Amino acid sequence: MTSTIILTIAIVVISLLCTAVITVAAVAIPFIIMRNNSKKAEALMATGTQGEALIVQMEDTGMLINNNPRVALLLEVQIPGYAAYQVKKTVTVPLIRLSQVQPGSVVRVMADPTQPTNPDKIGLLLQ
Repeated sequence: MTSTIILTIAIVVISLLCTAVITVAAVAIPFIIMRNNSKKAEALMATGTQGEALIVQMEDTGMLINNNPRVALLLEVQIPGYAAYQVKKTVTVPLIRLSQVQPGSVVRVMADPTQPTNPDKIGLLLQ
């Protein structure tokens, strides 16, 4: 009888600990990801090279983040000192800025001079 009570208490305590760990992880992980993305954007703004990109193609991924569409863009990037090149980049675009990323539009970009063709090292400067 006493062992049953101890086992029940142990199960409840372990369940509460697991719930607490899962809850903390569910709250903390998005904040960590947002902070890392913010740091990457700040580093790109500090060390990046500004250029322009022609939107060659835009495809809807079907995903929304905070009610903003996530789109796949084919960009023809022109950075001073580099030959023009194409890169495919997936970005979340605020609805109010969606008209700026239509095929045929030219947008300002920042690219990491050490890896200018890496899509993760290219940022769109939408106004």
